[in-house]
Amino acid sequence: MISPQDIKQHLITIIFSDEPTVRDLFSLVVAFAIIWFIVFSAVKTIVRPLIHNKKWLLDAMSKEYERHAKKQLEELNMDMTKDEYIAFSMRDWPRLQSISSQHLIGSLFCIPSILGIGDPSLASSLAACGILSEIGWELQDVIEMILVRMFHKEGKKIFPDVVFIIFLVHHTLASCLGIPVILYYRHHKTIHWICFDLQFAAGLALSFGEITKVLDITNPRHLRLFKALNFIALVTMVWTRIIHWTYLTTTLFITWYNDKAWAFLFFGILISILFTGFSYVVCVKPFYKKFVKFLHVSAEYEALPPDASADRRRSSVIQLDLARSELLEAELLADFQTVFQKRKVARRQSVPILRGGRGRRGSLFALQLQQSKSFGYEVTKSKDL
Repeated sequence: MISPQDIKQHLITIIFSDEPTVRDLFSLVVAFAIIWFIVFSAVKTIVRPLIHNKKWLLDAMSKEYERHAKKQLEELNMDMTKDEYIAFSMRDWPRLQSISSQHLIGSLFCIPSILGIGDPSLASSLAACGILSEIGWELQDVIEMILVRMFHKEGKKIFPDVVFIIFLVHHTLASCLGIPVILYYRHHKTIHWICFDLQFAAGLALSFGEITKVLDITNPRHLRLFKALNFIALVTMVWTRIIHWTYLTTTLFITWYNDKAWAFLFFGILISILFTGFSYVVCVKPFYKKFVKFLHVSAEYEALPPDASADRRRSSVIQLDLARSELLEAELLADFQTVFQKRKVARRQSVPILRGGRGRRGSLFALQLQQSKSFGYEVTKSKDL
């Protein structure tokens, strides 16, 4: 009979092997899937009671509902009261922190390689763990979706067909690309950099999103922090999704061309073109425009004279809040893009339904994505709210 110690030793051997097989790598993926399932379950159990009905979180969820969600829910003929929406978002909050931590931890595996710390072979093995960790999390996520759809009474409402297919295609694509890259280019530092950039940027965006969600931007100190965090998010997005991404992928293309690795080259160029174009058109450009607009509106708000009338001050606050909402919407799109590259759910499931020029169909799809990743799989009215 195989003991836990034997399994542990076997996995360690695979991690540091320079010539693992596909079966070996899949064993590591399964191990990471189990680890992340246990971690996510533990975080849910521990964190939920700690944040239940906390004033700072209740206030943030309440504002989200009033800003966006209430109107969109009515337009979509969805019966969800304010209390139910807050309860839904609060139940989902621990999962968001777990997802953020998972991506940041995955990026840390790549640090020794990209900084040239320690033995190169050891560093490459750790970087490969960063990729396999992501694939493992995606595997347990797919299994979770399948089980919910099969056995939960409202499984296909929680994970609608279109949402399930999108995530399934993405997860399958990531697995199909990740494992071959480790098999043939595990020591290529460019691969490690890409893994670091995508996971670190995603984890950072999620963390900043949760912070900015609870800030009171009418408070001067909170307003400065809000602008600083969004500026860092914008710079990180431009660097990891456009500038550094282009440099890294070009380096890979040259390597694959010299190696005559035509399959890698073909799919690599195709994915790079789609990813870069989508990043700029859907993520970077709108986020930059909304951020600049917010800076202008906030400057007008901060420039109000002490003797400004109550009506003028109230109007300025309304404009500031609207600019904030538009900026967070643009940031939500940027994080939604991560779903298709490194499996990121929408920036935060507590983010209300998208508004603006995407129309009713886009709003419904955004809401489906939100609900599909509910931590508790049901929306219940909290008696304590």
